[in-house]
Amino acid sequence: MDLSKIISVAGKSGLFRIIAQGRQAIIAESLLDGKRVPVHASLRISSLDEISMYTTGDDVPLAQVLEKLYEVEKGGPSLDPKESEDKLFAKLAEALPEHDRERIYPSDVRKLFSWYGQLLKAGEFDKKDEKKEKEAKAEEEAPKAAKAAAKEEAPKKKAAAKKGAPAKTAGGSTKAKATTTVRRSAQRGA
Repeated sequence: MDLSKIISVAGKSGLFRIIAQGRQAIIAESLLDGKRVPVHASLRISSLDEISMYTTGDDVPLAQVLEKLYEVEKGGPSLDPKESEDKLFAKLAEALPEHDRERIYPSDVRKLFSWYGQLLKAGEFDKKDEKKEKEAKAEEEAPKAAKAAAKEEAPKKKAAAKKGAPAKTAGGSTKAKATTTVRRSAQRGA
């Protein structure tokens, strides 16, 4: 899943998709209602692509945690972020068993489930599935296209060989040299 264009803005509820870069602000579109808003540089912005979750080993990127949660929920909605902390951490344990409960705050888990719900409603997980399907089709069609291109290239190469090599000029190169005259007044320092 590509979260590089999805951001969270401090002081604004919900997630936003970056649409364009203005002179003084980023133009972002809300995933909740589709309204476009300017996000000025003075606001604290967090790209979801750069966020990771603490585990007992190496930190895991948020995209992987969201994908695992999507698999656990079988593509459906998950818990309400307003559920009890114990239920939220239990569901997180299903998706990320090696999470570090001591370093992850309950507010972070609430954000995770809130963001999951917003991304699910916005169809971001469906885009991931469509992208995988397109890649699979492209891989299947690539060998067929390569064979067809090879068949088309073979007659062209034979025709080019029959025509012969281009005639060489007096200097021994195959291209004619262009001569240009520069007037003395046009030169610097003259």
